[in-house]
Amino acid sequence: MSEENEVVVTSTDAIKAAVDGDVSSFKDVVNDLLMDKIKDSIEIKTHDVSTNFMSAQTADQEPEE
Repeated sequence: MSEENEVVVTSTDAIKAAVDGDVSSFKDVVNDLLMDKIKDSIEIKTHDVSTNFMSAQTADQEPEE
């Protein structure tokens, strides 16, 4: 299994590319930033769903009064 070297991009990189007039780099940086946000959001939602699923399952197993 090979490790990928992660390149950290920031909004400053997008601004620099825009100022330099480098449309391609600007687009790539913005896409990278959006993908990072999407990945973080999916990870959080996955954790929430798994936590709530297990809670709902244990609640169903308790005897009713």
